[in-house]
Amino acid sequence: MILPLLVIRIYRMTQATNDVGQTAQIFATLADEAWRQLGSRPLTELKVAEIAAHVGVDAALAVAVAGDPQQLVLGKMAALDDQAVLESFADIEDAGAVSTREKILEALMHRFEVYAPYRTQIQALNRAARGRPDLALALGLGLQSVTRRMLAMAGDHCDGWRGILRTKGVAGVVLVVARVWMDDDSPDLAPTMKELDRRLQQAEEWAFSFRLFQQSHRPETQTARQDDITAGRGGVEND
Repeated sequence: MILPLLVIRIYRMTQATNDVGQTAQIFATLADEAWRQLGSRPLTELKVAEIAAHVGVDAALAVAVAGDPQQLVLGKMAALDDQAVLESFADIEDAGAVSTREKILEALMHRFEVYAPYRTQIQALNRAARGRPDLALALGLGLQSVTRRMLAMAGDHCDGWRGILRTKGVAGVVLVVARVWMDDDSPDLAPTMKELDRRLQQAEEWAFSFRLFQQSHRPETQTARQDDITAGRGGVEND
């Protein structure tokens, strides 16, 4: 009896795994369509049933999988953040020996590049968040999450209360720089990169003032940083 029971259990586990994969695929399809529609309509006008109809998913199933349009949009942003992290990791690995600071600059800049085609969606979310505290909170937590992952990827593991404050500080830098990025139509986002580098330096100086770094993390001189910017994006080459 043990063998048949084991076979049944393995079968059920396999089916459960397949179901999870199918659900994730349906959610991703709905999220892509919701994100597309957000480019031309406010978040408040998005309807799960209409989104489902556009991609050929049963409306009841879509509601069960997605919940509401806000969850779909946040899910799409999570996917874009995953893309930015993975692609940044590959670029940093190819760059060889560069400083933690340069890795952070590269990762954050690449995230701006990933979102560059979707400024309209970001504007729509910013407008919606003004009247929806739950959305504003979710966007803030999402930004802190991807920032923490990028800092860890760059070699700053954000341990303890100092790490929490550094994460919040860098996330704040991203929000400030986003104002420049929103109007930056240059092909290489040079104004955004310049502003990001300047703000990161300010944040670094602030962090040292409040002892949020160990003394071994000495900031680079402004001259050295300017040389890096002149030579390219912080020493990290891009294809």
